[in-house]
Amino acid sequence: MKQKSDYLYELDLQYNVSKLQEEVDEWNLEPYFEDNPNTDSWFAGPETWLYADIQTKANTEIDSICEQLKELLGTNDVVFAAMRQKANTNVPVHNDKLLKEWADMYPNTKSIKCAVNIQLTDNIGPINFPSLGTLETYKCALLNILEDHGVPAFESDRYFVKFKILDISYKEALENYLNFRVNK
Repeated sequence: MKQKSDYLYELDLQYNVSKLQEEVDEWNLEPYFEDNPNTDSWFAGPETWLYADIQTKANTEIDSICEQLKELLGTNDVVFAAMRQKANTNVPVHNDKLLKEWADMYPNTKSIKCAVNIQLTDNIGPINFPSLGTLETYKCALLNILEDHGVPAFESDRYFVKFKILDISYKEALENYLNFRVNK
């Protein structure tokens, strides 16, 4: 039987959310995937789902979190993005698997295996995994984004940093995290 930890596991990372938000606020968020060739897709530049890739800089809060993820999860390949879902809007059910047709069109794109999301606001909406149900809010969590998931409409903006892990699966990352915690 599926359980919450098959989809989402809250992490105990050390970070200053105010500093993290300051760093993220420097980036210009734009509608997600505006050049999506599938123009009928909800993910073709929605005005309610804003996105910006974040570049790594040494001695930043983002850099510190990346180092923690390397140590705690055993990843060596992480990229970051800032995301904002506008209030009273939803994100339809989807998964983050890289389809073969997309891999062929964007050959330098690596497949995301799992992600860590850190929320930047206090008022946080839930996430829905159709095969499990709607899960309560979280501040910082490892997510199994290869499973179908969506985000229901919520009363305020949802603003977060997504750390996209490109080299290990959700299961591997979770096992590494739990083993690190036991052996600490």
